[in-house]
Amino acid sequence: MLVKDVDDKTIENNISAIQEARNYICELAEKYGTSQDKSSLQSVINAKRAKIWEILTDSLTRRIKGYGTFPKKYAEEYDSDINKLIDITNRIK
Repeated sequence: MLVKDVDDKTIENNISAIQEARNYICELAEKYGTSQDKSSLQSVINAKRAKIWEILTDSLTRRIKGYGTFPKKYAEEYDSDINKLIDITNRIK
């Protein structure tokens, strides 16, 4: 769940700044004669999958002890659920 903790004015300012940066990058590319870099969709998928895997692995009960005690009665089921998500993530190619 994403918590909207940024007001609409800030969002508008961020979008405007991103668009300005994008336009300036295009100007610089033209100015210096550089070409657009092509990105591999597979590379993007691999990077996203790796990040998901990292977050899930760090969510296992043995890794989250630094954030407090996880209720022992739920630990085995919780780890099983997280491991199922890891298995699903591993199927992403």
